[in-house]
Amino acid sequence: MSEGTKNIRLGLFVIIATILLITAFYFIGKKQNLFGDTFRINARFHNVNGLMQGNNVRYAGINVGTVESVEIVSDSTVEVIMLLEKKAQRFIKTNALASVGTDGLMGNKLVNINSINEPAPNISENSRLQTLSPIEMDEMVRTLNVTNENIKVISSNLRNITDKINSKNSLWNLLLDTIVAENVKSTVVNLKLMSNRGLLITGDLSGMMNGIKKGKGSIGALVTDTVLSSEISQTVVKLKRLSDTAAIITGDLSQVIKGIKQGKGTVGVLLNDTSLIYNLNKSMESVKSGAYNFNENMEAVKHSWPFKKYFRKKSKQISKK
Repeated sequence: MSEGTKNIRLGLFVIIATILLITAFYFIGKKQNLFGDTFRINARFHNVNGLMQGNNVRYAGINVGTVESVEIVSDSTVEVIMLLEKKAQRFIKTNALASVGTDGLMGNKLVNINSINEPAPNISENSRLQTLSPIEMDEMVRTLNVTNENIKVISSNLRNITDKINSKNSLWNLLLDTIVAENVKSTVVNLKLMSNRGLLITGDLSGMMNGIKKGKGSIGALVTDTVLSSEISQTVVKLKRLSDTAAIITGDLSQVIKGIKQGKGTVGVLLNDTSLIYNLNKSMESVKSGAYNFNENMEAVKHSWPFKKYFRKKSKQISKK
């Protein structure tokens, strides 16, 4: 092979390698937004979950930039600076929310920018977005572990309940018993009849109450007759007056009896004077003695000559009668 051919081949190899290197630089620069119009924004998170420089930034599911840097600001804050394409600036609003997500189930970390359907101005250079706390995989795994334990306990309880239901003395067998079903139906029918009767009684009572309100019957007349109520009121007043008078009379009688007990007045003297009673007893004895002597004198007169004929005639007349 001649020297000229070797030089040509070397030149072609260098040209091709240069073109490939430039192409690679172009694609890498395009991905990192090195050759287009860009602007920067930032967001602060409490935890970025492994987000690194060079990870993608997506808006509405479309790659619109990359993560330029991830810096720790304080013990609880991490600042993420994002480099975005200029053409996406007119779509992103200041009220948009930034969150750290994953590209697929186990892919690289990225920043998702989600819009809110509320009016707001467009974002500008070095603006700061509001953020959402990312979901930590460790916390998710711990939660799933607790959930699995709870499901295990629930499944065990369900198994115990199923075993109890399948036993002979279970509620399931009671529900399948046709005799119990018939008894329940009969009970429901009886309850329905009782409710119907209760409705009839309620209707009758309602009719009676309406009649009473309209003044029908004795009770209705008593309830609605205003004249009778007035007479009852007057009777009550008279009874009250009578009770007052009786109270006065009772008080007077009490005073009279008190005076009699104290020996005041004729009755009091008669009841309390022991000498008067003695004199009355003596007088009664004298009257009795006088009556006895008078009777003896009359007997003597009957047997005396002037009056003997008269009394004999009188006796015959009494006998005839």
